[in-house]
Amino acid sequence: MKELLKNHKNQQEVENFISYIGKLRNDPKSFFIKNYTDTQLAQLFLKVANEGLVFDGVHITLKSTGVSYDYVAYKNKMLLVYPESTIDVSLVYEWDEIEFWKESGKVTYKHKLKNPFGWREDKDIIGAYAVIRNKRWEFLTTLNKSELDKHRKVAKTDFIWKAWFPEMCMKTVMKKSSKTHFGDIFTWIEEMDNENYDVNNVNVEITWKDEIEKAETLKELLTIYEKYKWSWKDFDSLISSKKQAIIWKSTTI
Repeated sequence: MKELLKNHKNQQEVENFISYIGKLRNDPKSFFIKNYTDTQLAQLFLKVANEGLVFDGVHITLKSTGVSYDYVAYKNKMLLVYPESTIDVSLVYEWDEIEFWKESGKVTYKHKLKNPFGWREDKDIIGAYAVIRNKRWEFLTTLNKSELDKHRKVAKTDFIWKAWFPEMCMKTVMKKSSKTHFGDIFTWIEEMDNENYDVNNVNVEITWKDEIEKAETLKELLTIYEKYKWSWKDFDSLISSKKQAIIWKSTTI
């Protein structure tokens, strides 16, 4: 892979990427990595680099569903294009006090963190917001708990939501703000990011996602497949990923 990326201007970034891919290949749980050739991986690296970003394995990672950008990566892209930007992405917990108001398009808000160092659980999050200010203007985007849940239901990677719920809430509101107000500079990231979804489809019945998640045997998975096949565009990929996970688990017991 190093030969494929020999012309990249920053070889340290190449070395770090190769090291990250090596870790994935040595991790049995990252079974999906075997589906990628060195050429395909190099192409993904260059696509990210063409956006001015770094495929670092931290804020931009590779999952079973493809390339994933976290909220920091979205912020970094914004700052590349509009370096004067100020960006505030925050969660709101049920005990917080928060007010937003706009005057002649200017965004003003007050967020009082009433329990910043206390014990907090995912269920305590009631919303998230992003405030972006730059030479384009000032933009406020908010998502309440119900809206966050809708975004989660149509995401391809529910296991990431379960493990990193606060971070995924922050990514979702930052992603929505970027897509709504700065769609012209996030086109390629939107195409690559594995969390793409159509919010217009949130009312589609997708209980099969929960059933796939809970399946423990190949027989159970086959039953689910026969029951729901052709019901959703990502159904086959989720079935395939779960199948490989069940096989891996059975060989490690």
